[in-house]
Amino acid sequence: MPGEEVLVLAWLHSGIQVLFNPDKQNVVAYNEKYQRSKFCPTVSLFGNKPMDGWMAVTSSGMVTVGLLQEQGQKVISAKECLAPGYLRLTQADIAFMASGDVMVAASDGTVGSAVQCFIVSVKMENNTCHIASAPGASFFLRSLTDYSSREHQNQLHVSKICFLNRENSDVLLACCAAPGQSCVEVWHLLEQTMPLHRMFQSATNPELAYKMPKWMHKASIQHNANLTDIARPKLPMNRSYNIETTSFLSYFACTYRDGVIKIIHRQSYQVLYTSSMDTLDLMSSLTTDHHHHAGGPHLISCVQTNTGCGLVGQSQGSLCVFRVFNSREGSLQLSAGFVVQMLEYTMFVGYDFWDVLLAVRQGMVEGLRQHVNENFQKQTPSIQEMLRIRVLRLRMALCSIIPSGRPRSAECRALLTLFSITFVLRSIVRPKSVAAQEKSPMEKLSALCSMSSETDLDALIKSLDPDDFIVESIKREKGGQASLHILQPFIQWVADFVLHLLSIVPLVQNGNNMPGAALLRDVGVLAMLRDMLAVIRIWGNVSPACSPTFSTTTPSTCHDCLGHIFKLLSRLGQMRKDGASVELEEGLVDECASLPSKVLVPDFHYSYGHDSCSFAVFTQPPALRFTFGTEPDFLYAVRKGYLEYPSEVAPDTRQKHDIVRHIQLGVRPSRAVRECIRCGACSLLHGTTTSVLLKSWEKRFVVGCLCGGHWKLGAGDS
Repeated sequence: MPGEEVLVLAWLHSGIQVLFNPDKQNVVAYNEKYQRSKFCPTVSLFGNKPMDGWMAVTSSGMVTVGLLQEQGQKVISAKECLAPGYLRLTQADIAFMASGDVMVAASDGTVGSAVQCFIVSVKMENNTCHIASAPGASFFLRSLTDYSSREHQNQLHVSKICFLNRENSDVLLACCAAPGQSCVEVWHLLEQTMPLHRMFQSATNPELAYKMPKWMHKASIQHNANLTDIARPKLPMNRSYNIETTSFLSYFACTYRDGVIKIIHRQSYQVLYTSSMDTLDLMSSLTTDHHHHAGGPHLISCVQTNTGCGLVGQSQGSLCVFRVFNSREGSLQLSAGFVVQMLEYTMFVGYDFWDVLLAVRQGMVEGLRQHVNENFQKQTPSIQEMLRIRVLRLRMALCSIIPSGRPRSAECRALLTLFSITFVLRSIVRPKSVAAQEKSPMEKLSALCSMSSETDLDALIKSLDPDDFIVESIKREKGGQASLHILQPFIQWVADFVLHLLSIVPLVQNGNNMPGAALLRDVGVLAMLRDMLAVIRIWGNVSPACSPTFSTTTPSTCHDCLGHIFKLLSRLGQMRKDGASVELEEGLVDECASLPSKVLVPDFHYSYGHDSCSFAVFTQPPALRFTFGTEPDFLYAVRKGYLEYPSEVAPDTRQKHDIVRHIQLGVRPSRAVRECIRCGACSLLHGTTTSVLLKSWEKRFVVGCLCGGHWKLGAGDS
């Protein structure tokens, strides 16, 4: 579009919309609590598959669409005029309709001109993009008559037009501005019934009426300063929820040049809260640093977070983040029930939950964690299996924002790795024949381990056929069955994790609440580890290269370390299963106490991670000020006391560990690494494996780390 000024740009809608309904706060089942709406993709292929692309509207009334093909090598573009002739526009916005069409609202900036709306449809036919535009309902702003007698009436203009939500084309916000004043008008698109004359009515249906769309004015929000931006809600909500019986607050925010921020109710359009940048402690330095800006500190632009619990704004070279529902005045609060519902919503749809934590107060954390865990346990097994990793990430974050919860956060980190590895090892063992009545090899093994209290590993697996556990995908790898060695790093992690748990049994007996204490009381985790050790022995008998390695004090000490830790784990699991929740057998405790003297226990950080201090910001009193590229001072104090393991059990080797491939990188990796911005974990930037299995595993972590955080390049990498 050479020479064109782009007024608005938006990605095309994929057709996926999961509604947040406050009325269903007490519903337990996730699939009933959060339901998809009937929303069509903007551009769909065969089978209603959505097509990626974008749409832009320019100042001359031109609309252009770019569609991305699946290979990503070619962009199919098309352009069309909104009206039969060219327009002169200064403001425009885009909203997506449930039918798949796109509504475009545009204005030429003159209050005396109508705000025009167009219905744009995009179709893909024969590898060609077609755009069609049809006129929609238009309207004149009320400010034309409200400001007709004022002195600045000739300087009145339309400064902003935007839909309340990109997925809601029925509510439009239009701002009229003059020197020192502005007015935001709210308009609703309704269907007006037009009665027909008798001569046009049908004999079969005499009460037939014609319906036509019409814009109706709902409210006006005035202020004695010019508007700078409108922070619109991103959370898709059910429009029919009852605001009288439901105390949930959904809003949009208006920011002005005099530094005022207004929080306005999404449905009633009443001003709920008004704040000023001058009253914030954070802005005291901005006033001196940017005194040359007229009007003092104010937000130039502002957006809401995904759930609306936070506002992110730009203020003359600074980036500001505001808590909305955790204000010190207490006027805007979110109840614990709605916080749980938001956390579950972000977990269900796959959003990041960091902004919901802005509404969490320190005293709410334990109750929220228990409520989320109880609701999760009530879901169907299939839903639990699908969301297990996400709920662990959520529990890890909730435990991280309170100092006493850091050991539990480290346990969630270990469970994230354990469940991911277990899922992969289980999924590659498939039955030879597909029969509904026959169990898979892993199901047979789990049933055998749950029924048998055998502590001898070889005696337990004697009745199993090793060929059932050698999958065809492994056999097809180069080298045949010897290719099982590609799983050795994952197998080694499981064995080291069992060593970590067994080595702290004496410490936990003495009341130490270090990471792993809760896992030693979890019968399900102990049973899962017991199953994995049995599979490891079966694979080790077929391919010794995949067996875990142990460093012993003498060659004769623990000649069969895998069998020894299986025996200890089996005894521990049986005691927990029998109800021994406090005291363990003295013989078992003594054997676990002597384990570090017989076998070298690896660094505990391989299992529980290093410094997960990114959530420590939620424990600091406001207001906070940061500098890009510089860590705040409070992080050093947090790291100093974070996860200090007893030196006699496992010293910190300062080695870096690849969280994806589970290999050691050394103190100073020679190859380029990436680091997680949330938990600080490291991983090689590029893998070197040729195995199809490992390539598919690594692709799961291209976007983010195991904990859900995004990657950044390590220090010195480019």
